[in-house]
Amino acid sequence: MSPSVGFTLNGKPVKCEVKPETTLLHLLRNTFGLTGTKEGCGSGTCGTCSVWVDNQLVKSCQTKAVEVDGASVTTIEGLAEDGRLTDLQEAFVRHGAVQCGYCIPAMIMAGEALLREKPLPTRHEIRKAINSVLCRCTGYQQIVDAIEETAYRRQNLPWLPPSPVIEPSPQSPYRYIHQLDAKPVDGYEKVTGRARYVGDLRVPGMLYARLLLSPLPHARIVRLNPAPALEVEGVKAVITSKDFVDNGQFGWPVRDAFILAYQKVRYVGDPIAAVAAETEEAAKKGVEAIEVEFEPLEVVTDVHQALKPETVIIPENAGKGSNLCVTHIVRNGDAEAILSECAHVVEHRFEFAPQEHVYLETEGALAIPEPDGGVTIYANDQSPFINRENTAAVLGLPSNLVRVIQPPVGGSFGGKDDIGYQLSAQAAKLALITGRPVRIVLSRKESLLASYKREGMEIHLKVGTDAKGRLRAAQAQIWADSGAYASMTPLSSWRATMHVAGCYLYEAAKVDTYVVYTNNGYAGAFRGFGNPQACAASEILIDDLAHRFGEDPIEYRLRNLIVQGKPAFTGNILRHPVHIAECLRWVRERSDWNAKRAEYARQPSDQFIRRGIGVACYFHGTGLGGEGKDYASARIHIESDHTIVINHGLTDYGQGSRTVFTLLAAEVLQVSPERIRMPRPDTQTAAEPGPTVASRATIVGGNAVRVAAQKLVNLLNLAAADLLGCLPEQVQRLDERFLNPRTEEIATFDEVVAHALKMGFQLAVEGYWQIPQIHWDFEKGQGEPYFTYCYGAQVAEVEVNLKAKEIRVLHIWAAHDAGMIVYPEGAKGQMIGAIVQGLGYALTEGFTYKNGYPEKPELNKYTIPRATQVPEIEVHLLSTIQPEGPFGAKGLAEPPIVATAPAIANAVFQATGRRLTRFPLRLE
Repeated sequence: MSPSVGFTLNGKPVKCEVKPETTLLHLLRNTFGLTGTKEGCGSGTCGTCSVWVDNQLVKSCQTKAVEVDGASVTTIEGLAEDGRLTDLQEAFVRHGAVQCGYCIPAMIMAGEALLREKPLPTRHEIRKAINSVLCRCTGYQQIVDAIEETAYRRQNLPWLPPSPVIEPSPQSPYRYIHQLDAKPVDGYEKVTGRARYVGDLRVPGMLYARLLLSPLPHARIVRLNPAPALEVEGVKAVITSKDFVDNGQFGWPVRDAFILAYQKVRYVGDPIAAVAAETEEAAKKGVEAIEVEFEPLEVVTDVHQALKPETVIIPENAGKGSNLCVTHIVRNGDAEAILSECAHVVEHRFEFAPQEHVYLETEGALAIPEPDGGVTIYANDQSPFINRENTAAVLGLPSNLVRVIQPPVGGSFGGKDDIGYQLSAQAAKLALITGRPVRIVLSRKESLLASYKREGMEIHLKVGTDAKGRLRAAQAQIWADSGAYASMTPLSSWRATMHVAGCYLYEAAKVDTYVVYTNNGYAGAFRGFGNPQACAASEILIDDLAHRFGEDPIEYRLRNLIVQGKPAFTGNILRHPVHIAECLRWVRERSDWNAKRAEYARQPSDQFIRRGIGVACYFHGTGLGGEGKDYASARIHIESDHTIVINHGLTDYGQGSRTVFTLLAAEVLQVSPERIRMPRPDTQTAAEPGPTVASRATIVGGNAVRVAAQKLVNLLNLAAADLLGCLPEQVQRLDERFLNPRTEEIATFDEVVAHALKMGFQLAVEGYWQIPQIHWDFEKGQGEPYFTYCYGAQVAEVEVNLKAKEIRVLHIWAAHDAGMIVYPEGAKGQMIGAIVQGLGYALTEGFTYKNGYPEKPELNKYTIPRATQVPEIEVHLLSTIQPEGPFGAKGLAEPPIVATAPAIANAVFQATGRRLTRFPLRLE
């Protein structure tokens, strides 16, 4: 008989029976439906499950339910009264400290616990208090700001906010965009824990699915017998690759992957079979019952070995006859001839380990079978329309019978594409077989094993100068480790190819890139998409040149930078203004660069705790570029209650695009953002917009919203003119009012909408926008890779302990040019969050393999930065205009990550005199 537990839950007494092994987390979520408490790891590492037990912060995944008998338990749902936010929750919204929102309930619980114990904590004390909760999005700083401001307000003390990322302008012509007080549209649901992620969704009759993952890095499947799984009580279905059209083969730009492994497994974590059962326990037993025999094959872990003719071919079951996936080239002038005559030539070899995304919400999907033979899928993927097409193809269904809806997503950073499509198809097939809803959510260990990473990469870069240090030519070779499957590595490596010589003027450049199959997991998209490696190589080498010429690193960069009207190293003329110099000058001034460089240069040679300051700058191509046609569509309509609804297929997984789209529509329509509602992306109600990648949401998706809103304005002006008795071009706007300037007669927005409906107008429009056409010739390695770029620079200050061989980052200053900033607090969060991911990439985050086996298969072994490990970061967004962007905006979410690692490496060089070229950085 199960023990009975009685306790107070959010102020109300409750009583229930529990099993001895049941955790408090499981009880809260599954028995009481309090899904604001999240499961991010199940091992006590991430802290997203944090609640109060007798007013003490605890990790509910590590607390047995029987332990809270007689206690008082408080969850995020118990903080706010009558649906109103607490002052701390309001501060989180005001500071934009939400992003994906998955960790935010736990962060608020941790912050409130601190404030009740210590009413006026220091910033360091705040960081210590939230240190048990991981955040992969925000970089923690806005969370610290929100908690600190709340503390000061409660004590009736003035709080000095940090410097704004943009300068407030009283003469701003805009009402809603570019305003410092703009708030995230989904902030309320995230700070209250009401946001429902895939793992929070439950429907009657739902089955639970689990996967059989490969234990081997490379093997042929000699025998696979799923039948024993069906003999396990509660198991309702089991599937393998045979249950899909063409064995479930999919993939773009290279079609080499499978929904479930076909004929062979290529990495540890390769999914082989899926089981659906009445309970998660039964599904797990069903997976364990599957009989499978392997024939181990040669394990290939080195890209150079992989290209040797005697090496086993990894993708042969997909019809590939080589371990060379694709190649990319740049051919701009005769780089080799110029290098041979250069006065100075510097060459370095760089190595980059793979990086894991560590989104706090693991991958998942819920599939619901429909009466017409189709299926509706709720998936935390990035690109629902691509998911729809892939799933329909492998199920043998027309696209209109597959509907994909994206609920809130707990982070992605590029990581929820291909694996999300696999899970969606698996859940959909199981749902169609059983006729019941099926949900699959990966455990943290399964996610770490099965998901793709940032590609490991090796770069050889050679640069030549004249006698005075002017750059003349660059030559590079890149080897990208794609792992078992191509995924997005052919495209991320292309971006690396387009950026590897950096944002500098050259007479010529030559680049050769090789994307190679190995058995090291597999690689795909990750924030920065090849440019973090490329920028690190070029910026460290440029720093080395400055040192050799005895020049200040910033001054050396300033005299070699690309400029408008001149070519990038890829040979294309830069048609738009280049703002790297402004970024460099800002970080130089704000960091007190000159004084610190001089001070740290005077450190005694025998001092073992040393400091250094380093710099890196970057350019980053906007949008998909030469990868393909870059477009988006958006739909806007006005409902009967006069609510404005935006339907968009570009997704928001924490980067704030739903807020940006809302603000853009509000600005064009001249209505309050509160009047606008934006449902989650849905392939049935939105138009196909292309993938949500490449920091293209604001410039491409935002322009589509702008165009749609302008169409709606035209309709409303026609109705207003008819109502007010004037011509449409004579109608003037006063906020949400329409004015006939001749008669001074005014009509409200609601009156105009009502009149438009009486006139028979359909107040529903669709907007389409496409990036200006460019062309890159992949065979010749010439053309225009991007129509425009964004720019930035960062300075990092470090402290190095030579005895302990430790590197600590003390401060980072960052400036970025993203054109007009639509949503400043969101932009700030994107910059800081990206920089902190770059900090982890620089120092701690190598996802390493040994003979094809992951060495860090648990979250407690893979170290991402915690709050106390992140320095204060000062960011600045230039006020510039991109002519083609909506109100002058362009990309932001990805680029700030690319300069962080090389800035840190260059600071370490000043501190130690050691030029480190392997990442993560090590002093051994």
